[in-house]
Amino acid sequence: MGPFRGFLSATFLFLLFARAHGQRCQRVDHEMCAELPYNLTSFPNLVGEESFKDASESILTYKPLLSVVCSEQLKFFLCSVYFPMCNEKLAHPIGPCRPLCLSVQEKCLPVLESFGFSWPEVIRCDKFPLENNREKMCMKGPNEQGAIQDERAKALERESDEEDKQRAADRLNGKCPQDEVFLNRSAKCVPLCSNLQKVGQTDRDSATRLLLFLSLSSVILTILSVFIVGLSRFELLSSLPETAMFFSCIAFGVTSTIYVISVSFKDQFQISCTDYTQHLLFVVGGLSHVPCSTVATLIYYSATCSRLWWLLICFSWNKATRTANLLDDSRTRVIMLILGIPLAPLMLALLAKAVAANPLTGLCFIGAASSGTDWIFNFCRELILFLISSLALSSACCRLLGSDDQEVNGFAGVIAAIYPIGALIYMLCFINDATQPNLALDRSFNAVSATKFSFDLLLSFIMCTFCLIYLFFRIVRSSSKVSKEGYQPAIPKLPQPAIPGSVRSNTYASTFRTNNMI
Repeated sequence: MGPFRGFLSATFLFLLFARAHGQRCQRVDHEMCAELPYNLTSFPNLVGEESFKDASESILTYKPLLSVVCSEQLKFFLCSVYFPMCNEKLAHPIGPCRPLCLSVQEKCLPVLESFGFSWPEVIRCDKFPLENNREKMCMKGPNEQGAIQDERAKALERESDEEDKQRAADRLNGKCPQDEVFLNRSAKCVPLCSNLQKVGQTDRDSATRLLLFLSLSSVILTILSVFIVGLSRFELLSSLPETAMFFSCIAFGVTSTIYVISVSFKDQFQISCTDYTQHLLFVVGGLSHVPCSTVATLIYYSATCSRLWWLLICFSWNKATRTANLLDDSRTRVIMLILGIPLAPLMLALLAKAVAANPLTGLCFIGAASSGTDWIFNFCRELILFLISSLALSSACCRLLGSDDQEVNGFAGVIAAIYPIGALIYMLCFINDATQPNLALDRSFNAVSATKFSFDLLLSFIMCTFCLIYLFFRIVRSSSKVSKEGYQPAIPKLPQPAIPGSVRSNTYASTFRTNNMI
């Protein structure tokens, strides 16, 4: 038993030594791995590097690949390989699981191969455990959206949610925060104009610059189009699609002019703020303010008219359709309908008190009072026009395939096809907001919020640009036609003097006598 006891003692001492010296944890102090859900690592790491310095130099070689963003999981994967998670109670560090490696390899290997590189041997995926179990532990990592949050971020999020819930409860009990005022007529708290409403000043400045750029560009393009049409004495507007294109540009130009004035003088006119009991309040739904309602009404009316003119292009670009001929024969009625139809939803919006100011832009819009009114008066408008324009384009294209003799304005057809595409993108922004309400995208300057609040101006810029290009094309084509035919001066028609009857008779008589004498 003596040798056996000695063997057990030696084995026990060896295990204690391995437990004491095999896993020494140290903090992860690297800029690329600062957002890991753990903060302790150990060496040697999973590629055999013995020091923090070696691991830091090695992981920096992947910085160009990280800049490409081929996979949202790449950063976590690399950090878990070069700085694996350490736990003093475990004998080995914890690295990534094999599915995580395979997912990153699938997305990033094509990028490496395009530059002539292969997948590095040191991070070969078969080196990592297939799954996390008792024998070999590993980390599955984040999902493809990179949803990693450390405990501090989660704590801040919980505090923010609790604060919002407390503020909401206080509002229901008639207790308003310091930056809000209780409004008796609506029995709710209204923010002061000094309240930023979780919108950063940088985001507001970016939104203002975007609105000014698009609106000024559209106004300039509209003025140039009107100048060209005026020089031609309206001869360039010979057909219904050309007329609809020009008047759509005019209506969008009016919309852009309203935006220019509103953005430039919103502080002087106090468009989004109103006085109430010695307080300057931000205009919300149910709080009437004449400048705010005026701006919202003019923008909504002119923008809807512009869309209806665009819709007319969808119906009239192929003259072979019956609808195009009917619209061409009833131009006066069509114009009256385009000017009158927007009044119906506008009156409903005013009755529903759907006008409010937007915290990001500082302007007032129809539907900004709540998400419900936004869906009713903006999303539904685009949805209806999207369906009608799509049906009109489909019908015209089917008619185009059925006959060889067609009178088609191809340029107008291209312009007509742009609107349903833009309307679809606009509606997808609404759906994105509805599916991800926690992101509060309307409180920051991003692609979704910018598309929504500047959609009128985006359509305006597109329509006015195409209209100006088309007018230039018409002028160039007409001038080239004149140059090919050449200048042909008209032959003057001089009046011929009438020959008296007596002179004609005498001449004939003398000629007759002369012939008889001969």
